[in-house]
Amino acid sequence: MPKLFPAQEIGSLPKFSWRTKPFRDTPLSDADVATAKLWGKRLGVEGTGDLIRILSRRKGFNSAQKKKIVEFSLLYAIRMEERAGLDLVWSGEQARTEMYETPVSNIRGFEFIGRVRSFDNKYWRMASIRSRPRYNNNYHLEEALFTRKKATRKIKVPVTDAITIMAWSDNHYYTSKWANKSIPPSERSFNARREFTLELSKIIRKVIRELVDRGVQEIQIDIPAATQYQSEDDIKLVVESFDETTKGLDASFSVHSCFPPRFGYSILFPHILEMKKCDRFSFEYGNRDGFARGIDDNSRSGLSDLRLFKEYGYDRGLGVGVIHVHTDLLPSAGVVKDRILYAAKMTDLSPEKLFVNPDCGLRTRSPEVAYKMLNLVTAGAKKARSELDPS
Repeated sequence: MPKLFPAQEIGSLPKFSWRTKPFRDTPLSDADVATAKLWGKRLGVEGTGDLIRILSRRKGFNSAQKKKIVEFSLLYAIRMEERAGLDLVWSGEQARTEMYETPVSNIRGFEFIGRVRSFDNKYWRMASIRSRPRYNNNYHLEEALFTRKKATRKIKVPVTDAITIMAWSDNHYYTSKWANKSIPPSERSFNARREFTLELSKIIRKVIRELVDRGVQEIQIDIPAATQYQSEDDIKLVVESFDETTKGLDASFSVHSCFPPRFGYSILFPHILEMKKCDRFSFEYGNRDGFARGIDDNSRSGLSDLRLFKEYGYDRGLGVGVIHVHTDLLPSAGVVKDRILYAAKMTDLSPEKLFVNPDCGLRTRSPEVAYKMLNLVTAGAKKARSELDPS
């Protein structure tokens, strides 16, 4: 029997200091090594003695030792999600710099041009596309195979989509290509975005095809920039890009999007419902006004799009963000339960199709807070299940 309100993580997990310092050539402290030992025991991570022996060097790690440190970081993330009780797990971005830089570093044609500040004083490196993008290597394959081998629960692999890479890059090559066309400037700009996006989609499809061929059964397409451009043509391009990326691939696909306008995701409707192979959308709601109280009479609440799933007769899966990830303030498990049941009521989706998760990735939180958030997701889901079926 399918599980009601299955739980998932839909983004990154924080990296421990013992994972990051060796790659910055910063010596480890006694506290760093003690943290690795403490969390290894807490999460039941196997083989931590090998990790502690490596970390005891404190500095001067060779490439083989750094590889083992990354592998243990992947394993800690997997075990953290499993210990928290998640039903669908992955390796929490531990082998990636972050969701933009990793793919861009591995696709030919890009040149990094500077650092950009994002949420919570985190920074990412912005790149400019200087020539036609070309496939270089599969930047997720090794991570995916490790996760598949080590996880004891069902896995997925998140992949950053073409829209987001396009939107977060300087579009030098395609803007220059379309600059002298005898069409209105807005049309030139859109055509430059579209051509860049669809070229990227083909490259990402090759990356995903290799993952699927090696046994990965579920892929999450990350589109945080889905609402960055808000014209109807651009929203249709989100759909076109997804369909181009997943074309001809035999796997289960979900879509995760965050950073919507204040009024929510309604701008994406009904076009996103036309994505041909999307089995589940995962959106953020935990940071919306009124969600804890189950109300949406405030036009700023961003909850009205929950109703749209019912109005359009949507009957596939939906991942509902029930934890605000840009604060250390935690709701109670009861509040999380209320959010889950409210989403079920508003969407009219059956409980086995309603997944629950934090709003977004947790890399800006401490490991302690991130672990508490994951446990709150599963505790709230358990309470929601109990309320539906007290037996």
